[in-house]
Amino acid sequence: MNIHYHLSDYISHRVAGEAYIACLRRLGHTVVDDPAKSDLVIIHEGAHDYAAITKDMPRAPGRKFVGYAVWETPQLPLPFIEGVKRVDAVWTCSEFSRQAFLPYAKTFLLPHVVDRAKVSRADIEWAMHRLGIAEKTREARDIFYFYTIVDTVNPRKDITTMLTAFAAAFPRKEDKVRLVVKQYRMPQNLSAFPFVIDVPETLPPGRIAALHAVCDAYVSTHHAEAWGLPLSEALSFGNPVIATGYSGNMQFMTAENSFPVPFTVVPVPEAMCRALPDLFTPDMTWGNIDPASLVQTLRRVRATPVTREFRERAAASMKAFSPVALCDRLASLLASL
Repeated sequence: MNIHYHLSDYISHRVAGEAYIACLRRLGHTVVDDPAKSDLVIIHEGAHDYAAITKDMPRAPGRKFVGYAVWETPQLPLPFIEGVKRVDAVWTCSEFSRQAFLPYAKTFLLPHVVDRAKVSRADIEWAMHRLGIAEKTREARDIFYFYTIVDTVNPRKDITTMLTAFAAAFPRKEDKVRLVVKQYRMPQNLSAFPFVIDVPETLPPGRIAALHAVCDAYVSTHHAEAWGLPLSEALSFGNPVIATGYSGNMQFMTAENSFPVPFTVVPVPEAMCRALPDLFTPDMTWGNIDPASLVQTLRRVRATPVTREFRERAAASMKAFSPVALCDRLASLLASL
């Protein structure tokens, strides 16, 4: 087929969409710039933008429109409900997200591609220098490096709970731990937090991958995710992932390959509703990670050596989302159209 793929500029959408475009080409399809020359239009963007995006796109007989969209709470916002009326089907990354769309559109599961990035020696050397790591192997290190990649101004990511729990779990220099916080979008000042290594600068993909390669355990205290790309990327490197055991990340996280932390389902707070009033409303719900359980899990992961067997098991669990596996899934969805 000739396929027009409308790709969002939002970073997570773009990363995921570029992987799907590579799959389409691998399957022998042609990606075209002009939707008028396409058999299929895929719109990889928030569903609230579908009306504006499709307004001037020609609706020729036989041409299908698919929206690739994600959402982070069980309740779909009204602008998304209106938006999905503009497409013939919706594809989304997790069963959690699919259930939100399902009452309003034909919705199908297409997980994100998880393909462990190749890391250059130069990027590894940069990461070790940037984080102050002298030892070349994890086994030789005295200090344990937790890390996260997070939009610190987004209330949904809940960086405050992470920083508070980390300080409670490891209050002393003798604990020999660090928390590496790779910020993006609008970095905040984290200088008040001891043992936190702030990485606010913009990094190319190779250096992001180097953080996965040199750090020890990933942490996320999110309230809700449609998927959680940095979490699955961390698992592809065989790293332990400590995260809220709720929402789309449970598409790939299990008690065997990671450390899901207990949570409580609560209403979305006013701060999030004020931040994005068109999308988040007080009748929506998400998960609050349990702070005491998080502290215990942080200490447990620090105290227990991460074995080679665990790392191999974690990395192997991501093969279900390899480019080959997702090409097969994508081919099936295209055939069904």
